[in-house]
Amino acid sequence: MKIVRIPIAYNISLVLLLVLSSLFAQVSFAAQQNATAEKKQPPTDLKITSDKMVADKNQSMVEFIGNVKAIRADSVLLANSIKVFFHTSKTKKEGQSNVKRILATGNVEYTEGERKAFSDQADYDTADEILVLTGEKARLLTGKSWISGKKITLFKAQDRVVVESTEKNRVEAFFDAEDQDGSL
Repeated sequence: MKIVRIPIAYNISLVLLLVLSSLFAQVSFAAQQNATAEKKQPPTDLKITSDKMVADKNQSMVEFIGNVKAIRADSVLLANSIKVFFHTSKTKKEGQSNVKRILATGNVEYTEGERKAFSDQADYDTADEILVLTGEKARLLTGKSWISGKKITLFKAQDRVVVESTEKNRVEAFFDAEDQDGSL
């Protein structure tokens, strides 16, 4: 058996490479955790006004009826009816909002910053931050640009939109040349 001696410079380089790659992995993992923590914001309050309210404890749901206005952070939701579904003590996770889902029906208008939406129904899942707008002419506007279809799904956490059509009504869009970033 022959013993091969490796020069000390190679040993130092190998150790330095291992230390640097370990340090990079730790920094990368910490940055990834910070990015995840920044995306997951703490629950925000929800204020609702209406003509009437009906609570159903068995379904963990409260329905607001008539001239309903819901405000949460920089979002405003107007509708004829809004049902708010709550997590039970068994389904709620730590740091999660008590509100599980918001379902708005009838003359729905949704505003968040520059973005506005109109539909017959809006269904918002708070955990996944997904808003689904449905109706004959569901419409999403940003600035002067707009898009319409039968179903508009807003993936808020991903800043992504999917618009679907029917056989009769295809997806329509108008992009104003003067809008800043051209996004909806």
